[in-house]
Amino acid sequence: MKFIKILTKSVLGALVAGLFIWIFIFNWSFVFKKRIVGEVSTVEKINAGMIVTTAIDNTIPKQAFSFSVAIKDLNSGEIHMASSEDRKWGAVEKGNCVVAAFFPYAPWNLSKGTTDYNARLVQNFQSCDSVDKNPGFWGMFKFFFLWV
Repeated sequence: MKFIKILTKSVLGALVAGLFIWIFIFNWSFVFKKRIVGEVSTVEKINAGMIVTTAIDNTIPKQAFSFSVAIKDLNSGEIHMASSEDRKWGAVEKGNCVVAAFFPYAPWNLSKGTTDYNARLVQNFQSCDSVDKNPGFWGMFKFFFLWV
């Protein structure tokens, strides 16, 4: 009986440790994404002529739809920059107010440790007057799961 209790605790401990590792290590960028609300400083499509489009299966590489995004944060004034393969950035103009999700590289990726990638456009507004700067608990919960 004692053996079964120890075995049960060991298995449960291993499951909890595995779940913890899966959530925080393999999904680092999703768990620790940043919500950026601000005015678009620049959004530029990466030059398609510079991208090598040789693929064996005749598919267009994802880099053909890459954008470089810079957003000036409304709260701090800091300009956040990231690259993105989200095609929705093609509809955004300089001066628009956006809500974006910036996904950080994991800190153990030392060459890119403190930078962001894959800026996902969540909402796009003409001006910053209509943006909810403090979304509250439910808004942050929806943002965490990107249920916008």
